[in-house]
Amino acid sequence: MLCDAQVHNDRRCVILSSIVKVYNNTTMSLIILNLDSIDSTKYHRLAKLDVNGEYYVPIDLLYSHSSSPIFISIDE
Repeated sequence: MLCDAQVHNDRRCVILSSIVKVYNNTTMSLIILNLDSIDSTKYHRLAKLDVNGEYYVPIDLLYSHSSSPIFISIDE
């Protein structure tokens, strides 16, 4: 669970969000890519996962880019 405290209009807000754990149990490094929603030939590298590494992604990040797919690929 991810907790984020913010102040809006002189009021304190606490935002709770779920986290997705991505674990790399392969023998090669992996990268998580987010395609650009405007130009499909461009991508943004979100994270690199080393062998036996793990990465925690807030679930709202996955849904905020629902128009642009997220891929997991082998890092060369």
